[in-house]
Amino acid sequence: MTARLAQRLRARLPGLAAGVLRLLHAVQLARLARDAAQARRVAARQGRPPAPRVAVAACWHFPVYSQTFVQQEAAALAASGVELRVFHQATGPRADLAHPCRILWGRRWRLRLDRATGALDLAQFEREAPAAVQRLLDRLAAATGLAPADLRANERVLQAFSFARAMRAWQADYLHSYFFYEQSLFVWVASQLLGLPRGVSCYADHLLRDDPLKAVALQLGDSAVVVATSRRIAGELLALHGGPLPGLLVKPNAIDTRSFPPRPPAGPARPAAATPLRLLSISRLDPKKGLEHLIEAVQRLHAQGLPLRLHLAGEADRSQPEARAYEQALRAQAGLLLAAGVLRFLGRCDSHRVRAELRAADIFLAPSVELPGGDKDGIPTAVLEAMAAGCAIVATRAGSLDEVLADGRDGLLVPQRDPAALAAAIAALAADPARARALGEAAAARARAAFDIAVCEAPFHAAVRAALQAQAGRARA
Repeated sequence: MTARLAQRLRARLPGLAAGVLRLLHAVQLARLARDAAQARRVAARQGRPPAPRVAVAACWHFPVYSQTFVQQEAAALAASGVELRVFHQATGPRADLAHPCRILWGRRWRLRLDRATGALDLAQFEREAPAAVQRLLDRLAAATGLAPADLRANERVLQAFSFARAMRAWQADYLHSYFFYEQSLFVWVASQLLGLPRGVSCYADHLLRDDPLKAVALQLGDSAVVVATSRRIAGELLALHGGPLPGLLVKPNAIDTRSFPPRPPAGPARPAAATPLRLLSISRLDPKKGLEHLIEAVQRLHAQGLPLRLHLAGEADRSQPEARAYEQALRAQAGLLLAAGVLRFLGRCDSHRVRAELRAADIFLAPSVELPGGDKDGIPTAVLEAMAAGCAIVATRAGSLDEVLADGRDGLLVPQRDPAALAAAIAALAADPARARALGEAAAARARAAFDIAVCEAPFHAAVRAALQAQAGRARA
């Protein structure tokens, strides 16, 4: 009897599981709808129109420790008078959210997306608007080279239909995504099905052929707002699209420079054999960061007898085997420096520790390189923070770094993959503290003038408002 009962239960488990998923999905949609209704009621009680509802999607996980630049942009948008939610599918620890962006912790919304309910949502949209669904799938098929039948069975595509139903329940007015991975696919599908304006902020992955569903040119053409985080990236996007992009906006990453007070006046010059020169680099441990060349430069300087200490802050992305292998290679390369106490791997540092390290540093290093596959840095947040903190900076001519730093004005620029040039630049600043301080002061002034959120984010907010106004005009027509 027990065995027969167990067999029957096993036979019924798939159906029970599907039923549970449908129930959870229905509850999720109801919660989203209640949130929208609550916002309308609050606005009515206060005698004002409801704030525009902005949905942001960046990665499957939120927050992501290394994506301070995403958090800064979303936090500034949330503070601009919109009702913003960050939609994601897995929640990370609160400590991974940069302290200045803590407003986002209360604005996050975890969506549960899966293949089974995605198939139901695809069927729902096909019942409502079969021609629109077919056109969407045909356009995506043409852009990706995948057959429409394969797209219908693709888990990410099915999840995108569930995301669209969630956005409809939440009554989103504008959708914004980051990068061109699955979240941008979700946003594109939702914008097409619901007739909503969408935007996308672009960094480096538009050049990487690492996801068959990216459809970069298609997404660019359907975006009311396209944020290029450097002039170089803007040129790449225009080339990929093959024509003008009316919604294109060049807006670099930005920081709140108020978090980095000016450095105190210079003290007495450091005696040649006294306190070691303090070097700092902050980045993910990733091949495009070029840290092996910095380690070699420090090895050269240490062999020459220059007293120095290098702190490397950051960690590898544990989900990426290449990044894990890169970290292991760095640690092996740095073995003698580690043993001598010249180099320390600090690992993950929160924003408070980052500020403390920047205050203590004499020179900040950004030895980035451009990888053969096209991956490269845009404008790293760590470089902007080092500028705001008044560090003397040595960086490479890689990615968009030369759009931020002018050689000899607010930093020193050296060729990529050139440890000798890195070592020479460090030695030159060590020998001339007054010049190092002047470069740091110039960098801090430039950060405040050109890369503060008060300067950079206003044009983006204006572009979002323009997209919302255009949508309202179409609705009235």
